[in-house]
Amino acid sequence: MMEPLMMLYMIALMYRDTKVSCVALAQCVVGVSHDGLTRLLQADGCWPTLLWRLCGQRAINQGGWLQLDDTVLEKWGPMIFGVFWVYSSRLQKVVRGINVVVLIWTDGTRRVPIGIKIWRRGGPSKVVLASKLLRWARRLGLMPEYVLFDSWYASKKLLQQVRSYGWHFVTRLRKNRKLAGQPLATHWPYRFGHGQGTLSGGIEVLVVKDGSRYLATSDPTLSVQQIKHLYGQRQHIEEFIRVLKDQLRWGKSPARTKAAQLAHLHLCLMAYCVLETTAVHQQTTIYQLRRSLVRQEVPIHSPLLQPFMAVA
Repeated sequence: MMEPLMMLYMIALMYRDTKVSCVALAQCVVGVSHDGLTRLLQADGCWPTLLWRLCGQRAINQGGWLQLDDTVLEKWGPMIFGVFWVYSSRLQKVVRGINVVVLIWTDGTRRVPIGIKIWRRGGPSKVVLASKLLRWARRLGLMPEYVLFDSWYASKKLLQQVRSYGWHFVTRLRKNRKLAGQPLATHWPYRFGHGQGTLSGGIEVLVVKDGSRYLATSDPTLSVQQIKHLYGQRQHIEEFIRVLKDQLRWGKSPARTKAAQLAHLHLCLMAYCVLETTAVHQQTTIYQLRRSLVRQEVPIHSPLLQPFMAVA
């Protein structure tokens, strides 16, 4: 069963636009203290397993796509776990924040978080963290049609890992990547072209040049248009991250410890799943649903959580 404090934390996130300190969230819900929410965030818990049981176990069918990306949650607190100077591709500059690697599953309609990893300076690289997330997805028994990611994650190790699981990938490659021993930029002198070859590590790929982009897949049966379309589906993970930041204050917790930051990040992921399930059922969007919720009184027992209560 889902713990009452978990439910109340998620209800406060979904029904109110407020700061996400324990004090502010406790003020949103009758009958809960900020000390109780603090203990919830600090408690030991296997959040990845709980996330899977709540969000993924019943929702995910075979097929679909796994999507990898990372994002920067801007923070300035010098004592907050995971805060470093990191490069934000969205802002095109270095900022202080937490760099989070994210793996989701989607079928084009639903978006289900599989896991997250926080990058730390001096620790494993983001590619290694992504590798751990893919290993976790395989342990869960997922069999995606394709794994989608950008050129940052198109390392030899990760591509080999995806193929060793029997999965196919669609990715972007950097122009200096070698195909058949020669940099990609030397293969096609024009804006468009495609061809098959072998990357370092013995990885057979079909490469498509699309303007300045080089897209690659391990599935040679795909057409050029299908490859472009599949790579374009990465918009799902970008929208997923945008909703978490805009609607659930994903990067706004002032908690300092690793346990509390991980708890807040996972509780936001769970709240997202509740909102999306409701939005799909009501044939609306999460943005419209949230506008409706913030006009309501904050309940102690939300009907939105009813389908999830018995499985967590």
